[in-house]
Amino acid sequence: MGYPVREVDVRRTPLAAALALALTASGCALGAGVSPRANVAAPPTTIAVDADTPRTTTTTTPAAVTTTTPPTTTTTIAIDEAALRAVGANEAGRIMVLEYHLIEEPEGRWARTPANLRRDVQRLVEGGYYPITASDLARGRIDVPAGKTPVVLTFDDSSSGQCRYLADGRVDGDSACGILLQAAQDHPDDWSPAASFYVLLDVDVPDRVKFGQPEIAEQKMRDMVSWGMELGSHSISHFRLDQGDPESIQWQLAVPETYFESLVPGYELDTIALPLGMYPEDESLLASGSWEGQEYDHVGALEVSGGPAPSPHSAEFQPLRIPRIQVVQADFDYWMNHFAANPGDRYVSDGDPATVAVPASVEFTPRGDLGGLRVVRYED
Repeated sequence: MGYPVREVDVRRTPLAAALALALTASGCALGAGVSPRANVAAPPTTIAVDADTPRTTTTTTPAAVTTTTPPTTTTTIAIDEAALRAVGANEAGRIMVLEYHLIEEPEGRWARTPANLRRDVQRLVEGGYYPITASDLARGRIDVPAGKTPVVLTFDDSSSGQCRYLADGRVDGDSACGILLQAAQDHPDDWSPAASFYVLLDVDVPDRVKFGQPEIAEQKMRDMVSWGMELGSHSISHFRLDQGDPESIQWQLAVPETYFESLVPGYELDTIALPLGMYPEDESLLASGSWEGQEYDHVGALEVSGGPAPSPHSAEFQPLRIPRIQVVQADFDYWMNHFAANPGDRYVSDGDPATVAVPASVEFTPRGDLGGLRVVRYED
C-alpha cells in the first residue's frame, strides 16, 4: 500500500547560497503543493541555543581552565564550567553513522519505507541528535548546537527513492531528500538537512545511477549540494576493491572525484562508502592515487557495520575506517535505547567548534593532530 505524496517546495539556488531551503510553512501540508517561486529563507550558519539553555544565560563567573593544543602548545582560556555541566558536554563520546540504502516500499533488509524514515528522523530529533556529514566527521569538524549529539545519515547506491523530483519540478516528499528537508523546516532549531549520499555512476539498474531520472540527474545533484548535503563515492560500478589490481582500483576511485568536482565547481569529494565494506590489499590506494592524470584523495572511508564511531577527536578514531550502523529496525532500536540509557557514552556538543570539552571523569586520549582545536577538561 502506497503513502500519500508529501510535496516539499524547493528553489534551485546558486551554489554560493549553500544551505538555502525554499520551504514555507503554508505549503507543507500533506499532499499540498507550493510554487517553486516561493520565498527562500537561508538558515543561519550558527543556530542559536534556546533562550533557556544555561550556556547562554548563566551569570556564573568563568573559570580559568588549562587547555592543550596538540602537540605541544599549552594555553589558558576562560570557560563556563557550569554551562558545560548543564548541557552535559562530552566530546569524547561516540557518534552514530546510520546506513540506509533504498527508500521504498516494502520494508526489507536493504529498504526503509518513507514512513519509517520519517519516524527515524522524528526519534532522532526528540532524542537530541543533530545531523552532520560524513566529511564533517572525518575531518573532526563538529559544529552543532550545545547539548546536541551529532549523527551522520548516509545513503548508499543513489536510487531515485533517495532523491526524486515530481513531474512539475518539486521534490517528492516521500523521497529521503524531501523527508530531510521537511524535517529541517518543521524543526529549524533542532535539525538540518545535512546527509551523505554515495553515488553510483554506471550499474545495470538504471534507477540506481545518479538517483535515476537521467534527464535531470545532474541538476538534482547540484541542488543537493546547495542544500548542505554531501555527495560521495561508491566507486563507478559498486566495484569490490579487494578484487581489483591497482590500475582498476584507481580508475574506479579517480573517475567519481573528477566527475563530481567538475559537476559542482568548487566542490571537493571527500569520502567514500566502500562497496560491500571491502578494502584494497594496498590500503594506501584508498587514501589517494591517480588514473590517466585524474587524481583523487579521500579523508574518510565508511565501512558497512561495526557500531557507533569513536569521537573524531580521539586517538581511537581512524578516518579511513569509520564504522556504521545498518538501519534495520532491531539495530536502530538497540542503539537508540543504548544511548538513552547510557548518556555518558554519547558525544554531546559544547556548542563551540573550536574546543573539545571532556569531563574530567572521562578517560580520553586525543589524536595527535587536532587541527588547532583546544581540549578543555572540566569538573563534572
